Amino acid sequence: MSGGMALEQRREALELACAALDGLGDELWSAQGTDLGPLLTLVDEVGSRVGAGRVAVLAEAVERGEASGGTTGAQRWLRDHAPSLRAGGSAPVVAVVEHTRLPRYALLRAAVLEARVPVVHAACVVDEYERIGHRLHPAAQGPVMETLVGIAAESTRRDIRAVRRRLVARYGHDGEFQGEQDRLHERTSMSQPMDDGSGLYEYRLVADAEGRAVLEAAVQALSAPRPADGQPDRRPSGQRRFDALVEVVRRGVASADHVPTTAKAELFVTMDLDELSARVGAGTVFGSGDVGGLLGPETVRRIACDAGVVPVVLGSSGEVVDLGRRHRFFSSAQVRALWLRDGHCSFPGCSVPASWFDAHHLWHWADGGPTDLEHAALLCGRHHTVVHARGFHGTVREGRVDWDLTPGAYDSWLAQRRARCADMLAAPPASAAGSPSGQVACASARVFDEWGQVATTAGARPAPPWRP
Repeated sequence: MSGGMALEQRREALELACAALDGLGDELWSAQGTDLGPLLTLVDEVGSRVGAGRVAVLAEAVERGEASGGTTGAQRWLRDHAPSLRAGGSAPVVAVVEHTRLPRYALLRAAVLEARVPVVHAACVVDEYERIGHRLHPAAQGPVMETLVGIAAESTRRDIRAVRRRLVARYGHDGEFQGEQDRLHERTSMSQPMDDGSGLYEYRLVADAEGRAVLEAAVQALSAPRPADGQPDRRPSGQRRFDALVEVVRRGVASADHVPTTAKAELFVTMDLDELSARVGAGTVFGSGDVGGLLGPETVRRIACDAGVVPVVLGSSGEVVDLGRRHRFFSSAQVRALWLRDGHCSFPGCSVPASWFDAHHLWHWADGGPTDLEHAALLCGRHHTVVHARGFHGTVREGRVDWDLTPGAYDSWLAQRRARCADMLAAPPASAAGSPSGQVACASARVFDEWGQVATTAGARPAPPWRP
């Protein structure tokens, strides 16, 4: 429709369009088969412009005070003059009109009025942005809106909602995504068994992203159909998953008194090396039933202490720079030595037996730390989470782990170590170069150089373009 048409001409054209569609089915007998597709495309184009027209007219009515009374008044006016919406469908139109009056929705408003984004999709964009807008860096709000509008123009509402967590991980305030995962972890639960009197027991399990990823990695490996004696496995999927979970628990209990020798179910997580070091962004799960799931950066750093989780670290161009470095995880011999040295969870006041341990890197592998007993400690699962979440730091002194429970202590220790290593790289003292301590310090400096750390000691890591 030409942009130069006067309002009266548009009214007449709309009346002609209604007349053209009225009784269309009675005339289709005369069409060639090849004509039907293009005809439907034209009808669909008219329909998409109807939604844009509803938004334009309602916005003008609201602006002039014809549809006064806020949301309720706008809905009432719309239903009075658009009878087809009386049974439902008015809410998205009203939501789009109300929100696209705001400057931050200018791009979305233009896309709707140009019929590039359907009204229901635009309402979904509004809903999603209202949920995450305040959680984003101010400089990232424009790119995020462009992303959402682009998805709305090409995909479904499900696709629009699916990117919420990834947008927060990518463009959120520092620590926003990790903080969300930490808060959600507080809502995880597993109920006591409920007996329905039939001999069956019901549990209710609520898992967070990390729990889901670990469970799926473990259960998926054991829940595939397993034929026996030439007969197919007729167990339904739910029963196979239950049997797999019980088998995982049995294996864990059976290994409580010794170091497990069987391979663990592996959870693969990809993450950009710079983001992992800077604790921003998110890791992406793949190779399990939770493919595509997102894990916060501190969560990835913590679970990467366990050899059952294989971190696939990506360089600046997306190339694989580290596929787990499995030789850097603690060996069975090292674990036995930790059992002997620590005896139980090394966190102050905790006495969980050593057999229920996590082997924790006191100097994290992502920061260039080695996997040796001097930089290792036993932690129960609960305190392993706490140490990473609060940034506590432990030091091995005289065969025991001393913990600094100051929040952020690890980052302070790491910054000091980087500074010392950078200084030694720049000008290693001649007197120290031949001494054991000087050799260790120089080796540490080379590790940081390999991982791209030294270049950042003089100043902060360059911020991504959306960050201030």
